[in-house]
Amino acid sequence: AVSKFTFTYPNPTRQLLTTTTRTAEATRSNSVPNARPETTTLKTYSGMLDERDMKEQPNGSDIDEIESESEYDSGDDIDIEAELNDDSVELVSPDQSAQLQSSIGVDKDGDLIVARLRKGVIEIEHRKSTVLNLVGLQIWRGALLLADYILHNERKFRNSHILELGSGVGLTSIVSSMYAREVICTDIDIGGLLDLLRDNIQRNVHLSNPNCRMSVCELDFNVSYQDYPRSLKDQLQNVQYVLAADVIYDDDITEAFVRTLVSLLLELPKLKAIYIALEKRYVFTLEDMDSVAPCYDYFLRCFQKRNNRFGVNRWKLINVCMNFPRYFDYDKVKDLVLLKICHATK
Repeated sequence: AVSKFTFTYPNPTRQLLTTTTRTAEATRSNSVPNARPETTTLKTYSGMLDERDMKEQPNGSDIDEIESESEYDSGDDIDIEAELNDDSVELVSPDQSAQLQSSIGVDKDGDLIVARLRKGVIEIEHRKSTVLNLVGLQIWRGALLLADYILHNERKFRNSHILELGSGVGLTSIVSSMYAREVICTDIDIGGLLDLLRDNIQRNVHLSNPNCRMSVCELDFNVSYQDYPRSLKDQLQNVQYVLAADVIYDDDITEAFVRTLVSLLLELPKLKAIYIALEKRYVFTLEDMDSVAPCYDYFLRCFQKRNNRFGVNRWKLINVCMNFPRYFDYDKVKDLVLLKICHATK
């Protein structure tokens, strides 16, 4: 089937407000202490928000920390806490307020021209159901969650080099190509998956950044990094971000996936972070007498075992806060998880 996935482009007003707010903070930090210039109160909201997007995220015992603050050092993430809190306001000086108001237009009758959120459509050919070893031919919620995160943090991924593991039918890679300089789409070559991936990329080429290079190649988790083709190894040397969505559903695949992650963390000199989106799938077991998410728990154990192999945690596993807006229309269930892995020294 060919399905159309409608999304909302990020609101440029939010980006302008964030830039203005940071400028205001920098100005205040360099001004006379306790000086209070005249201010204008301003609120803004973007994306599609649900009450469930606002819920506090639980802190799992196997996860080092919760990523709830913006990474101001890189200027990539956006502090969304203020945007999502109904009682929060941003204080903007008159000059900065004028800058914001200058972007607001009126028609010839003096009526306000309301800026409409720009929408886009991604067309994806996929299967509605498959056997277990062909699940990459389906669309999973983790891909939509990761696509939301990319849209919300577009500045982080702009002009970057991205590798996606287990690209499937390509939705996340296509969204990445809107901002990235290069996207390497990978998966196993089974059931015509890579051909379908190429077709979907071509079907949505009009959405991509014209300067973005997209390539499709096979990458099997069961193949060690040393056995990768030389051309692929050379291409991976520029990768800054690795993405993976819904690749944790089988213990054997999970073990191979963790080995692949460790190899990439060790071998890629420019790698900044790995983002993994997944949905916890709960089952009731007599052993635990409770509902558990065995695949998710097994991934955490496998990664921790590799991470602490020499008695020191070499990498951080971070549970990314989930209160960013939905840009795609899907059910953002509470069992969705977004993890970030980065070097412990960064």
